Amino acid sequence: MSQKRSGALAPGIAFITGGARGLGNAIAVSFAKEGARGVAIVDIQDGATFQEGKNKVEEYGCECITIHADVTKEADIERAVHETVTKFGRIDYAANFAGIVGPGSIISDIDIAAWQKTQDVNSTGVLIATKYEMRQMMSQSPISGIEPGRIEQKGSIVNCASVNSLQSLPGSSAYTASKHACHGITKTAALEGREHGIRVNAVSPGFLLTKMIEETVLGGDMSLGKEMWSSFEARQGRKAKFEEVGDVVVLMSLPRMSLVNGQNLFIDGGFTINEANN
Repeated sequence: MSQKRSGALAPGIAFITGGARGLGNAIAVSFAKEGARGVAIVDIQDGATFQEGKNKVEEYGCECITIHADVTKEADIERAVHETVTKFGRIDYAANFAGIVGPGSIISDIDIAAWQKTQDVNSTGVLIATKYEMRQMMSQSPISGIEPGRIEQKGSIVNCASVNSLQSLPGSSAYTASKHACHGITKTAALEGREHGIRVNAVSPGFLLTKMIEETVLGGDMSLGKEMWSSFEARQGRKAKFEEVGDVVVLMSLPRMSLVNGQNLFIDGGFTINEANN
């Protein structure tokens, strides 16, 4: 009789940018729940936020390190990858979730410096992280424990796109362009990585009320912001939970997803296929 699958689902090492809070931290926790040996949280948040995020991961018996690094700076990300490998020996799963919303101006009024900062974080930041994650993964042996006969995997990278990688909204040019770029980077990296046993995919979360959203989208005219957000959630079908995104990223990272490469999976409850506003 053949043996059933058992044991930890994701027993390797996870490296997560934007991992101190919000969706990035939910991903870190999901990897911990599925048996990750170690998690590296990479972010620019303060010490208290780092500690809170680390504590959530360690609740599941997973060793967690925190690294203060800016995704827009190559030296920072190169150092973060080096520190993770020095501690754990390798990086099996990477999730690039550092991001900002950017300006809400229409194109005719947009501040180019604010536009550029959005591209620097959301697209160039993804490119830089992917660059150094791929370099490390290319240099290491395949993940252990892959079933006999299955394709070997040296690593998996999941980038954070958005429903704005497909759609747009007036006043969202900087954010929308950056997420379209993220999708493009993902597709190119997927083709370049596959010969090395590396898969690269993206996920596009729908509407989740993170601290970043609370501080930006719902800032200013709170009543207008809340009304707009409620309409988005109605089209999505319901409020979403952070762990729903975290669990998808873990599943996308597994070697048993061996033929899934260069894809952009929407985690939006059907928002993007819904013609109605409810």
